[in-house]
Amino acid sequence: MKITYLNSLIIAITLLVSCGKDTPPTLAKVATTNLSITFNNTVNGKTISSSDTNYRNAAGNLYTINLLKYYVTNLVLVDENKKEWLAKNYNLINIEEPTQNTFLLSGIPNAKYTQLKFMLGVDSLRNTTGVQDGYLDPSYGMIWDWNTGYIFFKHEGNYKNTLNEIKPLRLHLGKDLSRGNVELDLPLININGALSKLTIDFDLNKAYAVQNTIDFNIDNDRQSTAAVDTFWMVNMRKNLEKSFTFGKAE
Repeated sequence: MKITYLNSLIIAITLLVSCGKDTPPTLAKVATTNLSITFNNTVNGKTISSSDTNYRNAAGNLYTINLLKYYVTNLVLVDENKKEWLAKNYNLINIEEPTQNTFLLSGIPNAKYTQLKFMLGVDSLRNTTGVQDGYLDPSYGMIWDWNTGYIFFKHEGNYKNTLNEIKPLRLHLGKDLSRGNVELDLPLININGALSKLTIDFDLNKAYAVQNTIDFNIDNDRQSTAAVDTFWMVNMRKNLEKSFTFGKAE
């Protein structure tokens, strides 16, 4: 009987000690949702249409748009408490492929967001580091070579010069000097549960006039590869950073 009593006592003490131990807290699962972002490409507020449409910039140049592509990467959402969520995305906006102009971000924490930031171009880590995948694949025609890196912004078409002659327009913006950072204020957008949609407007004419007017009679063929392109590159970067505005939220 003594042995039985002793065994029972040991078991009771063991159970008591086990129950008294602190169990690790269960981490609360953060609720997340998806966000669809569309880039609406315009000239003076009107959506870009066919390639034979004639547009006029602030310098008075009449021009067309046969090709327009640019990289939107490393998008950041900032909530009302200044907490940032980084998407780590690499998207290529392309007027010839409308499906590319809308992309989905997943795993966004439910919150109220007040600001959207993104990089216009490709970060230095991936700009010149060899073969890339996704929209950084060379097949998309946005890279010179692995030493020079990616073209961040590309506009091709035609323009009329001062003699009223139709001349080719070829503007390829790239290199680290040209990488832009866009910051847009949002009207306290509540991302909470259901799929949310956000539209960002890009105005091409602002890229040629917000801070520094670009005249195609002087800057109609820039490749960002020559020393004489530097002044144009800096002006374009500054203009492009101010060429995006918040459109709407749904």
